[in-house]
Amino acid sequence: MFFIFCIFIVPLSILLILLYVSKQKADDETDQEELLETCAICQNDFPVKELVEKEVGTYGRVYCFCLECVQELSNEFNSQSGINQENN
Repeated sequence: MFFIFCIFIVPLSILLILLYVSKQKADDETDQEELLETCAICQNDFPVKELVEKEVGTYGRVYCFCLECVQELSNEFNSQSGINQENN
């Protein structure tokens, strides 16, 4: 009887306990707050939903940009292209 207890019941109970604990950890991970990502220009953290992701280069590196930085770059480009058009 002791043999059956050691070979079958103890490992089975340990397996059930480990499965229960791992399920609890998986449930806790899904309840986390929104994932934050860093803007590639200003280095501030933003929720992923508020960022624009852009794959750069042939190596597949993905950069994230916030709305303020994108607008700033757009304004900078427009001002530079306006100066270049006046000179031509």
